[in-house]
Amino acid sequence: MNFRVYVTLEIPILDKEYELLIPIDQRVHNIITLLVRNIPGLTKNYYDNNKPNLYNKTSGEKYDANMIIKDSNIKTGTRLLLL
Repeated sequence: MNFRVYVTLEIPILDKEYELLIPIDQRVHNIITLLVRNIPGLTKNYYDNNKPNLYNKTSGEKYDANMIIKDSNIKTGTRLLLL
């Protein structure tokens, strides 16, 4: 089965917020790559050739890029920041 979690993603550099379903079997760096490629405005090299990082908005925790979503504390309802 292809399970997903429903999260809210805030992108301060764009002053935007998105509600997304993300697959739990993917690594954080894969999710970030997909977000940067598919969210309008993020393809303008805001991050100077460095990939942005994903953070838990509530706790401030930075997610390890190699962590698989299902092994993290990212659950339905989690608020994330892309910085």
